This record gives sequence, C-alpha cells and structure tokens, in this order.
Amino acid sequence: MSPVSFLQTLRHRLVIALGSCLVCMLSAVVPLDLALAQAAPREAQAKVGAAGSTRFVLPLSRLAGHERPVRLSSTSASTRFSLPMPALWQAEDVKLELVGTVSLALNETSQLEVSVNGRVVHQFRIDGRLQNFRREIAIAAAALHDGFNEVQVTVAQHYTDKCEYPMAPQLWTEIDIAASRFVITASPKAVPTRLDRLDALFDKAVLAEPSIVSVLTAAAPSAPMLSAMGLVAQGIGERFDYVPVRLATARFPPALAALGSTLPAGARGAVVIGTFEQLESYLQGMPIPAGSGPVAALRQLPGDAARFVLVLAAQKEEDLPVVATALAMQRMPWPDREWVSIAELKLPPPGAVTDIAAALKPSTDAFPLSALGYSTATFSGVTAGGASLRFWNGSWQGRAQIRVHLSYGSGMSAQSALNVMANGVMHGSIPLDRATGGVYDNYTISFPTGALRPGWNTLELQPVLVPQTNGGDCKPFFPGNLAVTVYDDSTVQTFSGSPLKRPDLALLATDGRVVTTARVGVGMALQLTDGEDATVGAGLTLLAKLTQVFHGPLLRSRLMVGEDKDATNRLWVGSLDRLPPAVRSAAGLGEAGRLNLPVPLIRSVEVPVLEGSDTLQRLREALQGPPGAPTIVGAQVALDGLLAQHTLAVTVLEGGEPLTVFVASTPAEVQAGMHDVVGYGQWAQLRGGLALWRPGSTTVQAVSADDAPYTAYSLRGGLGLWVSQYPWWALLILVAVMALLMVLTRIVLASYRRRYFSVQEGQRRDDKGGA
Repeated sequence: MSPVSFLQTLRHRLVIALGSCLVCMLSAVVPLDLALAQAAPREAQAKVGAAGSTRFVLPLSRLAGHERPVRLSSTSASTRFSLPMPALWQAEDVKLELVGTVSLALNETSQLEVSVNGRVVHQFRIDGRLQNFRREIAIAAAALHDGFNEVQVTVAQHYTDKCEYPMAPQLWTEIDIAASRFVITASPKAVPTRLDRLDALFDKAVLAEPSIVSVLTAAAPSAPMLSAMGLVAQGIGERFDYVPVRLATARFPPALAALGSTLPAGARGAVVIGTFEQLESYLQGMPIPAGSGPVAALRQLPGDAARFVLVLAAQKEEDLPVVATALAMQRMPWPDREWVSIAELKLPPPGAVTDIAAALKPSTDAFPLSALGYSTATFSGVTAGGASLRFWNGSWQGRAQIRVHLSYGSGMSAQSALNVMANGVMHGSIPLDRATGGVYDNYTISFPTGALRPGWNTLELQPVLVPQTNGGDCKPFFPGNLAVTVYDDSTVQTFSGSPLKRPDLALLATDGRVVTTARVGVGMALQLTDGEDATVGAGLTLLAKLTQVFHGPLLRSRLMVGEDKDATNRLWVGSLDRLPPAVRSAAGLGEAGRLNLPVPLIRSVEVPVLEGSDTLQRLREALQGPPGAPTIVGAQVALDGLLAQHTLAVTVLEGGEPLTVFVASTPAEVQAGMHDVVGYGQWAQLRGGLALWRPGSTTVQAVSADDAPYTAYSLRGGLGLWVSQYPWWALLILVAVMALLMVLTRIVLASYRRRYFSVQEGQRRDDKGGA
C-alpha cells in the first residue's frame, strides 16, 4: 500500500472512530439530562421542605426562669429541664449545646450524662485538667413527644479512687444555663380538624412566644359580640396558661380562601365569630341543620393544611356568648369531630356563686397544704430538694402559724432538720435528730407579725438530711436511709391583721383582681373607651392575661364599650382623650397629657402589742379593733407630656370601690403598651398605685407607698427591748420607783392615822376623865 493510500485509510478510520465516540458521548449525555430532569422535582421538594422548616434557639435560662449558673455538687447530682415540643410542629433536628465548667479536682473517672424522658442519649468524661467544656449533643426526634419532655443532666464526680469524701466541697460542676441552649429545627404539622384537640391549637408548649392571635368579626363588634369576644379571649388565655398571649381584632374576608393572606406574620390560625349568614363561606360543606343552636367548627385553611380557623357561629349575635362560654370553660368535653352544636348552656346564678365562695372560707382561717396543691411527698438523699408553695394572705400586719405533720427515717445524724421558710426567711427548724427515726404531729412554727405581705406569699419546706457517717476516713457511706415525708394534712393558719383596704397593681399582677372580694369575676367590668380595633385588641389581651393569673375563667366579668353602672370592680382601657372626665379626674390624669403623680415621702403605723393565747388575742382585738392601715404622707407632682411617651396603669379607690385604668395617648399606643406589659418580666413589675412604661421597654417604673421610709410605734416587745439595751438605767429607775412607792405609802398611812386614830385617842381621854 502506498503511503498516500495508507494515510487516506487512516484518516477514514479516524473519522469513523471519532464519529462513534461522538455518538457514544451523545448517547451518554441524553440519559444524564433525563436524570437531571427527573431529579429536579425532588430537589425542588427538598428546598420547599427546607424553606418550610424553622430554626428555634431555646436557652436553658428561659426554661429555668433565671440566668444563674446551676452548680451540681457531691459525688452524684442532677438537674432537670422541661423541653417543650408543640403538638403542631414536627421536630427534624434537635441539638443540645451544653456549656459548663468543672472543678480542678475532678479526675478522669468523672462523667456527665444527658437523658431525655428517662433514656440516656449521651455521656462524656469531665476532667479537671480541661476546666471548661462545650458539647453539642444530638437528640433523636423519636425520643421526644408532644408536650413537655424531661431532660436531665446528671454528673458522677470523683477526686480520688480511695477513701473519698462524698460531700467534699471540691466536687462540683457548673452548668452555664445562659450559654447552654437547645437548637431545634422543626416543620409545621397538618392541623387536626378535631375539636377535642383545641389545646393543641393554643399550645402552652411553645418554642418561641406565640404570634398575635386574631379574633375576627364581620363588622365593628356590637355589645353581644363584645361579650362573646371577651369569653373567647379567656378561653385562649387559659389554654396558653402562663405563656404571654397577644390578641388583636379586625374584619374577616367574605371568602374562607382569602383568610390566609390577612393573618399576621407567623400566625398559624385565627378565630372568626359571627352569625350563620355572615359565615356561610366558612361553614360550607358542613351538614349543619336549619335552626341549629350555636356552633363551634374547626377547619383547615384551603391550600394550607398547617393553618386553621376556629369558627364560632349562631343564628343571632345574642346567642354567640353561649358558644364562647363553652370555649372559655377549659374542662368542656369537646367531641372528636369537626363541628358541634350547643343546644343549651346553663350557668349558676351570681348569688349562688358568691354564697358558695363565702361559705367555703373557714372561720378559723386555717387550711391544709392540700388546698395549696401539695400532695404528700417523701424527700430523700443528700440533696433532697424540698417543696415551695404559694398561699394567699388577705390582711396587713397579721401573723401565721404552720403545724407540720411529718415522719422521718432512722439512721440519720442529729444535725438533720426540716427548715421552714416564708418569703425567703427562715422562721423555724424542726429537728430530725432521733437515730431510730420519728414522727411529728402538729409541730408548730409561728411567723411573726409583719413576716407576711398582703397577697401571695411563698412557703418553703427545705429538708437538710445528714447521714451518720459522711464517707470520710474510709468509713462506709449509706445515703439510702435519708428520707423525710411531709403529709398534706399539715395546716397553715393566719391570725388577725388589718384587712387590705387599698387596691394594688401587685394584686392585679398576681391574682387577676385588684381586690380580693371579686368572686370569679362577679361585679368586674372591663370598660373600653371606644370600639376601635386597637382598643378592643388591648382589652382582649388584658382579659386573657387576667384569666391566666387568676388560674381560671372570669365568666362573670363583662367586656363593653362605655361605663357599667352596676360594676363594683371597674377597669378602663383606652386613650386619654376618650376617657370620661370623672374617671380621668379620679385617676389623677389631667388635660392634654398632664399626669399627676403621687410621690410617697413617709409612712407610719401603730402596731398594738397582742400577747397571750388566741382567745385573749381575739378578746383584745374585739375591744381594741384590728391594726389600722398605714398613714402615708406624700407629694403631688404634675408633669406635662409624659403620657405621650408612655403607657400608664393606675389604680385608686373611688367611692369605696376600686378603679383601675390602662391608658395611653392613642388606641394604637394602648394596644402596643398592653402587648408589652403582658410579657414574662414586665407584668410581674406591676405594683403600687401607679406604673408606667415605654413601648418596647422591659422595665416598668412603679410608684408604691412601700418604697417610702417606714416608721412604726408600739412595736412588739418595745419595753423589753429597751430594758435589755439599758439594764443599769432600768435597775436605777426600778429602785427609784420602789423608793417613791415607799415614801408615798408612808405619807398615805400617816394621813390615814391622823384622820381616824386621832379622834379615837381623844375619845378615850374623855372617857377616862369622866370616870
């Protein structure tokens, strides 16, 4: 073959080969493009799923309610946190970022473990050579359930392998709960359209503060509609329990399909309330018979199964409070279906409610611990914990007693005791010092006059259980027999004191009422200055908060625009310019935003000395009367323009009845201020007769007579205290008084002798002379 033909043949074969390769490449490219085209929808779905997920950051300090580090001491200790998991969220990824510091003395055998609902999910060594630790702990979503999950951090700590002292002070691990946190990625679940799942719609197990809850109507609310909306606010607030809830009101669109675009950002649902005619689109497809009673229905939003609308409807607006009252009663047995009609609802008459509440008050002012929600409990171990209870004291400058019924185990050291504290102050210690164990029945500890404050008080039972040997010097250490049981038939009794006569914002913040006489809302009226949406929303938010702190619905309270002449416990919400002049004057509010501030300077009181038995004390109280309320001297200061920058809460007595006002310059500012003050920290700062705060601020300025310098006279044991301080002067005065009594006695006897015995002596002389 010639070179030319060889080259031509080679070129031809190369072209064929290149063509074949090109065909192969093209054949390979086509399936690849098809694969990408088929994978594109899956990738889009993943992105949609990622876009629908939300990342929540939950510091442990928020779960604990404080930011103080938690210290775990001794050889074994633990702390617990309650992790909320909302029913309408599906956890996808849960991590615990644990930050802490360990003692330098800990050796390599020390360890820390994390358990969730009793199941260990992670453990690692803690070594004193590495003082600080930061661990990211993954928690499987399957280990969590809806509601509150118990997360426990437990440490086993050692500093030596032999003869270890279990309670050595160098055995500790400190958890920084402000820096430690849960990081949760979750996606919304489909809403169950079952009325028995109402608690899941308004869930107190929240990962973040809930969005604004909308209560929507077809038009500006009428009087019956306002009454129903107030009951709806109570039902929502009670289900959220202690979680701050903000409510707003507006108009709902005629079509259900358009509702989703009108809801606030982040809101999962809304409540619409109206007549059957107004809500025809919302009830479409439900077989509600003609002439049906008030209806409650639950629906998913069209095209969005993760959001809901709760529909409350009736033939007439006057019937709407019936279904709203059912929503406000938390123990209402709702059926497991989409809608229900309420045929009839009967509430007890107001007189029966008041009479029963008055009859339940004990004549002795004594009540068992079970009335405070306490159940018989056994506290055991070196770190036994204890119980903290809240009880109500409706008087001022009264005293109290607790009579404890307990039993304790054998084998404890004589240093063991049960400390009884009130409001952080110890008033007695019950010895648990018998080696064979023992029982106390009605062991009495008294809280002196002034130890309790009006309103809510805290009673703490703190066991200190010490073993007979502490494990030092290679002695055996047995903590298993360290146990004390406190029974719930232990009683608390309050005595005397002056009844609380002045209203206080602190009572509103801790009890939901400004005085203690309003029974389940009887006589309480929340009055709005106008029917604007912002004002109504502020009123609904306040009513929901009062329900939360009252721990139950105030079914007899009234929500209305304008004044309620029959109310004995009045609250006003609105703007300053629309507040009635008489109310504005009584609350110390002037024209054009002028604010009259009462500034206390000094307060004083006379406290009588009441010694002896209870019978003698009651007799003295009947003769002398109860201690009087303190006398407060203060100044009045008028400030201009302050209300334009603040929201104000003030409470006074007008005509012997309490009057409380929440006011700002405009309805929008009233609503913003109300949404602020119902938060976790701000609401607890309300106290005294006046409080004011800026929108967005976390600090509430309170004006309270309790802040004024205090003086008291005739205090308990005043003479004995003086004698103990000046014994020689007291002895000298006593001798002088005795000498003065002797001189006065001699003078009186001499005068008596001259008056009577001198006449008798004269008569005897006359008789002798005559003889």
